[in-house]
Amino acid sequence: MRHLIDDSLPLTVKLLHHLASLALSDRPLLAHRAAFLARDLVTSHLKAEPEHACSVITRHVDREPEMLSSHRGQVAYRDAYNRATHQEEKARAVMDLHRAVLEGDVKRTAAVVMELLGRAVPEGASLSTVRDLLAAEDSEPLCKFLASTIRTEWRNANAHEDFRWDPVKSTLLLGGQPTDLEQVLDAAIRARAICHGFEHGVALAYAQNAPLIIWGAEEANYVGRDLSILQAAGESRFPVLDIRRNGSLVRLDGPDISVETLREACRALLRAALADPSIERWELRQTSPGRPPLCVDRTGTHAGLQVAEPLWELADPLPFAVLPLLANAMTNAGEPAETAASTVLCLAAAHVVGERDRLLPALVQGDSAAKDELISTTKLISDGAKAAAQLLEGPARRKLLAFAEVLAGDCHRLRSARAFELAHEFVPADRVLRRHAPARLPWVTALDDSGG
Repeated sequence: MRHLIDDSLPLTVKLLHHLASLALSDRPLLAHRAAFLARDLVTSHLKAEPEHACSVITRHVDREPEMLSSHRGQVAYRDAYNRATHQEEKARAVMDLHRAVLEGDVKRTAAVVMELLGRAVPEGASLSTVRDLLAAEDSEPLCKFLASTIRTEWRNANAHEDFRWDPVKSTLLLGGQPTDLEQVLDAAIRARAICHGFEHGVALAYAQNAPLIIWGAEEANYVGRDLSILQAAGESRFPVLDIRRNGSLVRLDGPDISVETLREACRALLRAALADPSIERWELRQTSPGRPPLCVDRTGTHAGLQVAEPLWELADPLPFAVLPLLANAMTNAGEPAETAASTVLCLAAAHVVGERDRLLPALVQGDSAAKDELISTTKLISDGAKAAAQLLEGPARRKLLAFAEVLAGDCHRLRSARAFELAHEFVPADRVLRRHAPARLPWVTALDDSGG
């Protein structure tokens, strides 16, 4: 897929997504050809008429909510086909899929292509009209490609409910004519791959011709913001399988959270909050039934981002920013404040002890850089614990604040110490770790607790 773009173009996460999607298409060769043709068509118009080309694509992007709705419908029809146990049910699912692809993807894609060429598709035009308009552009291969997806006799039979499965002859009847069900399914998948390839081709053309792009002042629609959230999760190396909105709530479906992936999950939530600051509550739902979602509200993301903000460019802020995030998530999971504080204390102390042990060989050798690193890390852990304390009440808050202050005091005291002396310091962290380990993480341990 690398040959679709210039060698000088950096492979961003967004660009990699488009290339990977092309490679994973149900019909990769068809999708690849459509992307190739779309890339060249859009590029030529960007160079010749950038304002016109950009306005056409902008209007197309404005229809992303409809495109997403159609996509989800198509996925549901395909799933219904795969789950169906009777051919009659399969036939219904295939016809629904075929209708959705042609009336949605093909019509929209054809309208964009014709607009780029200076033509217009009349509002509410039939598929027969769309096919004729495309066929008239015989010098444009992309138009021929799209026109080849339209079988009006199939669509008319579908639109008028003039189809059924004949169980005696074991065949699909469209307008009374025997038709191979698998052929209709293949036609729908083929059309879908071509339209998806077109979308990827537009993205490639925009990436390769960035200086020619004229961006409007309009804010991104919610689908654009969803894509930014998914990109943020991808950059955090946490896979998100689906995203859904309900007002100011966003639900992300992901794999089961483990102790090893909890930090990446929190990183994804923090970066998602940066991508869309309007969200009041985030829910990360796990795959396995019975596992509770990890829920963080704006109070938690704001506290985490305050800790992380000065560090993004300098170091990984998650070991410190995760502490207030988890305090908020524990509260939202219905855990008592004392339990939330215990979890934060355990994780904070474990990080201090872990860093001291990791740097131990250098410390005993008198390495001043190791000393500075340990003190700096411990101070950041103190800041994270202090931020977490502000999200709790009563004795739980006081315990966390006391530990944060002890760590901060040790950091201040040890700045004048020699490096080897730190090998046996931060003893309060050892005591806290022994007292509060293991940490309770309800998203990881809930099943074990219920089974025990």
